[in-house]
Amino acid sequence: MKKIKRIGALIAVLLLLSLYGFTLYAGLTASPNSKGLLMASLYSTIMIPILLYAYMLVYKLLKKRGEEEAKKRKDKQ
Repeated sequence: MKKIKRIGALIAVLLLLSLYGFTLYAGLTASPNSKGLLMASLYSTIMIPILLYAYMLVYKLLKKRGEEEAKKRKDKQ
């Protein structure tokens, strides 16, 4: 389980670093699409970590609830 968490964390770090790099690239280029690319990149840089945190929080709550229900069913038997 620890290996999976480490691999997931490494993937998340690489994703964020690539987003930061792309944001820098979009901000420095002078192409006609650079403003839209910059805004999309900034939005992604902010929203992806928020969504990942929310998914992890929901997973923890659902996992805890499932373990509690399993324990109650076991106690009833």
